[in-house]
Amino acid sequence: MISGGEDHPLRPAPRWAWMGVAACAALVALDLGSGALSGDRVASNVAGTLALAPTLTGIGGSRRHVGLVGAAATASAVLICLLDGVPLLTGAVRCAVVAVAAVVVALVAGARQQQLAQLQDRRQAARTLQAAMLTELPQPDHLQLASRYLPASSGDQVGGDWYDALVDAHGSTVLVIGDVVGHDIRAAATMGQVRAVLRTCAVQGGRAPSQVLAATEVALDRLGLDVLASATVVRIDQSPVEAERGLRRITWSSAGHPPPVLLVPAPRGGSGAQAQVLRHGGDCSPGSAVQSGEQGADVLLGVGSGHARVDHSCEVPPGATLLLYTDGLVERRDADLDVGTAALCRVLEAEGSLGLEDLLDEGLRQLVGDEHGDDVAVLAVRAHSEDGPRPAEAGPSHGAGPADADGLPPAPDAAPLAPRLATG
Repeated sequence: MISGGEDHPLRPAPRWAWMGVAACAALVALDLGSGALSGDRVASNVAGTLALAPTLTGIGGSRRHVGLVGAAATASAVLICLLDGVPLLTGAVRCAVVAVAAVVVALVAGARQQQLAQLQDRRQAARTLQAAMLTELPQPDHLQLASRYLPASSGDQVGGDWYDALVDAHGSTVLVIGDVVGHDIRAAATMGQVRAVLRTCAVQGGRAPSQVLAATEVALDRLGLDVLASATVVRIDQSPVEAERGLRRITWSSAGHPPPVLLVPAPRGGSGAQAQVLRHGGDCSPGSAVQSGEQGADVLLGVGSGHARVDHSCEVPPGATLLLYTDGLVERRDADLDVGTAALCRVLEAEGSLGLEDLLDEGLRQLVGDEHGDDVAVLAVRAHSEDGPRPAEAGPSHGAGPADADGLPPAPDAAPLAPRLATG
């Protein structure tokens, strides 16, 4: 059940009972006061209107609240009729109206409370399912991973957002962010199926991100799963030459998902970190990103297998941070995605000196705040320098570490970075 001292949309609020009691007191005072002024208590009698008190309580109160206020309203009606000298039959009718109204409203309030409890159980089940799908992140070698998940603040939606991270059979770190279309328990259940299939395809290793997405789509199609989802898969590895230069390579492929953002630290003597949006086609920096495979559409999973998917690859220097996110982070009703993405880049550049965990918290505070109508999932990785031991702020390393360089899977060759990125 729901806990906490504050009123919750699905919990009967005691304040409605107090409002009903206040209505009873106000109507009694009105009757007595107006009757005293006019000298005609019978004409000013308002006993029948006391039925408003339990009706008002039933808006947000429980059946018990309505019953208590209804009893008080009925007793007040009887008292008013006696004080006003209302004829017996007339007074009985007026008091009966109050009592019957209280009973009807109490029954309605009880039925509504039961329906809300069922709705809460369903939503809690979906939340539990979502929480079970959120991966405990590995921390391989000098890579630091962090994540955040925020459910919709409105409390009436359950989304299909998820993130995942693993070290595959070849030792490469694989990151996944995705979003199944829909905001109900079915979307959450479908998300679990898509995540499991994609995770299975990714953990085997030896596949480029585009191949992981293609294999996932084929598997979903053969399993007969009716799915429409966006996703981005990123692989992080390192060739012997890149290891000597202190660089890492990221290779990514997207299926209709918002593009990752790469935050590159300022070069020595430079001014400020730079946030770059890794859009379809790759723009890690001018001339630094390459793509392999045939040019294909960046389509959602579930549109239909057979679409050519593209890998994009570039090298990143130590200290670089890669951010994956769902559209809830940047999408607003009054602005398009480009505006939200630009705001994200500004926040990352302004707060880039923070530790990874603090960076995510500050970014969510500035971009999302307390009120957001959609779920938000964020997954970030920071590549620390390998010149020394793992930094203390990155926490202890756990999970499988990177494989021997000789065992790395084949990947697209990455062109060297522009000087402004390679410095560091």
